[in-house]
Amino acid sequence: MILIRKTISSDGGFTLVEVLAAVLLLSMAVLAIMSANAAARDAQQRAVCQSVARNVAQSVIDQLRAAPIGSISTMTFPASDSALPPGNSIAVSVSGYPTSGETNLYKATVTAGWPEAGSTRTVVYETLIARR
Repeated sequence: MILIRKTISSDGGFTLVEVLAAVLLLSMAVLAIMSANAAARDAQQRAVCQSVARNVAQSVIDQLRAAPIGSISTMTFPASDSALPPGNSIAVSVSGYPTSGETNLYKATVTAGWPEAGSTRTVVYETLIARR
């Protein structure tokens, strides 16, 4: 009777193919995390700019509402704000409300814009201001 002996190696190491597969999977996971981080940072920056633009527009509207009705159409405001990214613009338009014969009714529009990712983002606030 012939006995066949099976030898079992006890080295227990990893092959080069296994190491390369592990490195590939790890690099794909790191790449996914980095791209998600960049997207989250962009979304956070956009949210901050929108919040600042809303605050600026609300401040302008509050100033218009606090002013005497006769001086509303002649008020001036800064064309930009340092809290927004460079290249921003703030436009304020005040006019008599078009569908009313009232002399004490004004329509105010505040537009705040800033450059973002090759285009311009804007926030527009409109309100009516009336005094009796």
